[in-house]
Order: sequence, then structure tokens, then C-alpha cells
Amino acid sequence: MNRWKKKSGLWIGALALVFALSACTSSGGKEKSAIDSLNRDDKGTLKVAYFNEQAFYMQYGNAFQAMFPNLELEVVSTESVFQAEDPVAEMEKIMNEQQPDAVYLTEDQYEALAGKGMLYDLDAVVKQDEFDLDSFHPSVIELLKGRGAGKLYGLSPSFSSQALYYNKDMFDQHGIPYPTDGMSWEEVMQLAARFPVKKDGDDSLNGLFQPSQWKNPFDLVRTIGEAKGLSYADTDAGTLSIDSPEWKAIFQSVIDGYKSGSVSMPSDSGGGGMGGMITRVGGGAAISFGPDSMKFMSGQAAMAIDGPMVMNMMGRESRIGAAGAVKSTNGIASPAKSPFKKFEWDIVTVPVDPSQPDVTGNMSLDNVFSINASSENVSAAWEFLKYANGEQLAKTNSKSSFSLSARTAFKNEADGKNIDAFYALKINSQTLLQTLPAGFADSFSQLAAEQIKQVVEEKVSLDEALKQIQSKGQLLLTEANTSEGQQ
Repeated sequence: MNRWKKKSGLWIGALALVFALSACTSSGGKEKSAIDSLNRDDKGTLKVAYFNEQAFYMQYGNAFQAMFPNLELEVVSTESVFQAEDPVAEMEKIMNEQQPDAVYLTEDQYEALAGKGMLYDLDAVVKQDEFDLDSFHPSVIELLKGRGAGKLYGLSPSFSSQALYYNKDMFDQHGIPYPTDGMSWEEVMQLAARFPVKKDGDDSLNGLFQPSQWKNPFDLVRTIGEAKGLSYADTDAGTLSIDSPEWKAIFQSVIDGYKSGSVSMPSDSGGGGMGGMITRVGGGAAISFGPDSMKFMSGQAAMAIDGPMVMNMMGRESRIGAAGAVKSTNGIASPAKSPFKKFEWDIVTVPVDPSQPDVTGNMSLDNVFSINASSENVSAAWEFLKYANGEQLAKTNSKSSFSLSARTAFKNEADGKNIDAFYALKINSQTLLQTLPAGFADSFSQLAAEQIKQVVEEKVSLDEALKQIQSKGQLLLTEANTSEGQQ
């Protein structure tokens, strides 16, 4: 469904709710939106939907139980969601059948369930308790409200962002100036092209390595275009515009980088970035490393774009065992042999566009805690949300977690590195509001990737490739819009 259409429906519903609340008050004279505070000695039951009971108690349950010893906690396992073909539908099923009071959601699940009216609007209780949203990164709150069509239906204790890592020793060796905060994509691509490259083999070298999450060569093209404020598809108009001069210039720059080897080409086998594949489980994470991983950490890339996980790993290499996989205190499974090469490094902000120098599209929510709109234990559920997103837990996690704290006062300890690079930029509001029909983005990216590879291999010209992307992409958009309209 088009997000603009969803937003209209939610705003109408929200206005109706406001009028209803203003007309109806409880016997005590309070608005229905007000809730009673939960005291330490109060009894009751709180049902929480989380990955599994063990993970919940380890991350949150034990401490929260100590705060409210007479509150009985019940964990509803959401393990089935991780194996489901449609995770959103599976989470919706769990909420309808099990009726948990508080739920742990991904960003996509949060948006979908909020759009269905299944999550509790937190605006009133935030105001009632004077819960300080100003201490959160502004873009985290903007993302939460954006995914909730302007309303706050959840809180997120952490977020994901990216920075540009650079190998200081390699820059010094070649007499090239270090990258700086706020550099444009063009400047970074030019820096990457100044390094001698070797495209293949164990001693391969790239000027710029792409993020571990990017498995498609079109991702870099799309990201640079979005930084410039460009959009390749207008869902409402049903038109595609990828063959414009602006998009062509971006394609040309990226393809030139792929051809020369100054910019890494994501591999079909996955693990196209330095961090490998990350699978989150509950509050921890398991990591597997693909054949193309670890390029930056092994000294085979002058620069790389990635998240805080890499900074955490490079700063804590002493936790990696000499033989056999070991598990660190924060739940990261480390490889049997250390992949690190000793060198001096630091980070700066990801590249931006001069037209929008303070925004990035590379920001997302790690997880969201919300309250079931049907919950009869809102007071207890709200206390849990306050704890899971509170100052004390943020302070504790800043010393042990690899995640970026949503509370800016408790940024991760970074061993003197420029941790502010992850916090300096704001979310790109234009990208946040853009919506595409279900499945279209993936199918279009695959189409664009195939044509990019054809150009890199010099089988077709860029002009020919763009014609194919435009014509076939338009058909994909029309089909996706038609299919969505029939639902």
C-alpha cells in the first residue's frame, strides 16, 4: 500500500481519536489517555513478545523484575517470526492470538502494525510522564514518527548508521590527504581513484569498499542519487525516470570505479562488505564472515563505508581467540583466526551532497519497543518501555554494546575514534517519505544490477543499459502498481 495513502487514513483516525478523547473522561476526571503510575509494590502481569525467554531475561527481564518484584513477567516467544516467509504477518498473528502487552519489533514490523492500528499511541503518556524525548537523537524520533505517519507508537534504544572508515597508514604511505567530515561523493570517489589497485587475488586492494549490507552494485548508485535529492520512481504518477542526465552521470562515475577497481563491486556470493553477514537474535548477534569480507580490517582497502560493528571489532581484537570460535561477553561470535592487520585508522561522516550537506539516507532503527493497542496493562507496559529506553540502561550499554545509543549523552566508548561521525548527520526526510510498491524496489535493483555488470564487462554501452533499465523498469513499476491497487 502507498505510504501516502496510509498516512491519510491514520491522520483521519488520529483526529477522530482526539475528538473522542476530548469528549470522554474517566470517573476521576482524567482523560482516557492518562494512565496510572505503577508503584514498586503493585501486583500484576506483564506479557512481553520477545525472541525467547532466556534472551529477554538476560537483556531486560532480570533487572526490570528487581524494580517491580510483584509484577509477574510472561514472555511470548517470537522465534517463529524469524523463520516466517512474511515476518509482518507472523507478528500480527502472534499479537492477535497471544495478546502481549509490550512487543519487540523491527522497523518494518513497527511501520506495518502502526498502519493497521495495532499499536498504542504514546504521545499522551510521554507528555503525562514528562518523558524526555529531547535526549534522543532527533532523527531516531523523526524515524519513529515517520514510520508511524506522524504519531509516536514506539521507542528505540539504539539505531544503525554508517561512517567512512579510512586506513591512515595507507594514506600516509601514498601521500594522500585524509578524508574529512562532510566530503562529497565525488571527492571520496576521486580519493579512492588515487590508490594503486589490484582487483583480484588474496592481495587485492580497493580504494573504497562498500558496506557489508550492500549486495547489489546498484545500491551505490541509488545512495548517491538519493543524497542529491533524486528519485528514480514516482509511484503516484506511475512513472520511472532513471534515464535522466543526472542519473546517467552517477551511473558513469560508479561504473568507472567498478571497472578500475578503485571501488569494490559487491559479489554474488554475499559478504560484499567488510563486516560480513550479521544475523541479529534477540538482544545479541551472531556473525558469519563471507569470502569477500574483512577487506578493510585486513588492510586491503584504503576506505570503507560501514556501521559501528567494525569499530567495535577492531577496537576489541584481543577478544578473538587464537584457535576455535569463541564468544565474547556481548554475544558476538568471533572467527577462529584473527582477520585484523595492525594499522592506524579513524572515521569521518559518510559522503554527502553539497545540496544537502547535513543529511544521510543510511540510518535505520535496530529495534522498536511498542505497546499493544489492545493491552489492558498499559501502565506496566509503559514502565517497561521507559526502562528499556531509559538512561540507566543506555549508560550500561555504552560500555558493552556495539550498537549506537539513541540517547546522545551515552555514545559508545570509541577508544579515541571519531564516534560523532555516526551521529553528525540527520535522516533524509525525502527518502523517509518516499514509498514504492511492494516488491518493486528489489526487482528493479536486480534489473539495474544486471545492466551495470553488462556495462562493466563492456558487453553493452551505458546508453544501451539505461534504455533497458528505463523500459523494463517502467513495466515493473506499472505491474507493481496494478497489483497493489487490486489488493
